Amino acid sequence: MRKILSILTRRLFWFAVFIAVQFLFLLYIVLWASYEKGFFIAFYMLSIISLFAVFTRSEKPAYKLVWMFLIGIIPVFGGVLYVLMANKKPGYFSRKKMQKFLKSLPDESSFPERSADKVLDSAEPGYSHISRYIKNTTGLPAWGNTECTYFYYNEEFFLDVLSEIRKAERFIFIEYFIIGEGKWWSRILEELKKKVEEGVDVRLIYDDMGSINSVPNRYDHTLCSYGIKAVAFNRVKLHINPRLNFRDHRKIFDIDGNVCYTGGLNLADEYANDEIRFGYWKDNAVKFKGAAVWNFTYMFLEMWTGVWDSNDNLASFVPTASASSDGFIQPFGDNPFDDRCTAEDVYIQIIANAKRYVWITTPYLVPDDQMMGALKIAAESGVDVRIITPHIPDKKTVFEVSRSNYIPLLKAGVKIYEYMPGFMHSKTFIADDEAAVVGTTNIDYRSFYLHFELSVLFLSSSVINSVKEDFEKTFELSAAVDEASVTVHGPIRRFIRYFLRLFSPAF
Repeated sequence: MRKILSILTRRLFWFAVFIAVQFLFLLYIVLWASYEKGFFIAFYMLSIISLFAVFTRSEKPAYKLVWMFLIGIIPVFGGVLYVLMANKKPGYFSRKKMQKFLKSLPDESSFPERSADKVLDSAEPGYSHISRYIKNTTGLPAWGNTECTYFYYNEEFFLDVLSEIRKAERFIFIEYFIIGEGKWWSRILEELKKKVEEGVDVRLIYDDMGSINSVPNRYDHTLCSYGIKAVAFNRVKLHINPRLNFRDHRKIFDIDGNVCYTGGLNLADEYANDEIRFGYWKDNAVKFKGAAVWNFTYMFLEMWTGVWDSNDNLASFVPTASASSDGFIQPFGDNPFDDRCTAEDVYIQIIANAKRYVWITTPYLVPDDQMMGALKIAAESGVDVRIITPHIPDKKTVFEVSRSNYIPLLKAGVKIYEYMPGFMHSKTFIADDEAAVVGTTNIDYRSFYLHFELSVLFLSSSVINSVKEDFEKTFELSAAVDEASVTVHGPIRRFIRYFLRLFSPAF
């Protein structure tokens, strides 16, 4: 009874109810207008136009196919649904803000260090093309002169963040998918309040849907009352709208533009294993000090421009701390408003570039055909391809979809492991001891097509060795999966799995 009451009092439950009711009402109105009032041809023509739009848009084939399927099986309603839910372009005012932001970016003379783009070709001939791709698609360069610290254990990350907050002198920028009231956020918040009193510019963006069950409604207003400039990204609205699926899944904790953290960890107790929900929570984070922090500052300020009216002098946020070089570091972002999936493209290039091995951790294994093909080709070419996923899922439907993707990969020679102590949440790639990626991007459609994400490419860095060591320890706690263990028996369960897989772009 207590569990039911807990569900009934959650914002997410009532949000889902309102959306479902509106969806069913809209379906009823469309069908009533079509068959009672003679608007059948009009709605049918809208679906034909929508099909043409889907076919001609520059989208990934898998994302286009799911819309073509939906419109095809429900032609009267499919076009209406597409018009309501498939707009992936920013509004006019957002575009104007972004143009102003890009014009105000500081030039190279404002930076104490120069980017590493010009030396990458000779220093990293095997991977410089990936770095160039990132620069050409996002505008964000690779840097040297950056110190890195990899956190194997979640609690170490939180303790280190607290120590760095106390050193802040100019600004603190925080952008997280989830913040959650509890032990660790309370400690962080108290330090942030002190910094506000000292005159430090503290800004915070959290995703309203991501934090819907972990902080009260309008929590950003509470934070603003403390002097923190806070905003809930893409506030949950109780009506069907095309921006509903666009979530800010990034993790940025930027202090003075000189120190920054990112990784899979969110700012809530379950990420430090102080609240146990899905067994032991396996995650990671990386700390950066020096030149590469600018890329994080850029991404935060780019987002801030869209959610808060401000006239910042961007040159005042460039890094000022000097740091020794730990290889080449290239943080970069991804967003749903362009026609690229930069993070997925980087993943695929790393897989294609691997000669000996490529190891991957991901909480959700829902690859599109392009990613699936790259993994299979690498394994069939003799590359040691290994993927670690959770054994205890946080979302059972997505877990079923993930497991449905195991069998074709296993048949191609990909080795799949499930992390037995609990939930694997880190999103990590490593290849041939030469390159690694750590970030927020899952191998699923939501991360590739609908979320704001970020990742970091590491070349010739100590982080690569740390990531490999983390993998080796994690393999010891994981069980290899074979086809027999994930094959489903019975027509009903098999149908459910295929049905979920068909609509996996919606997950």
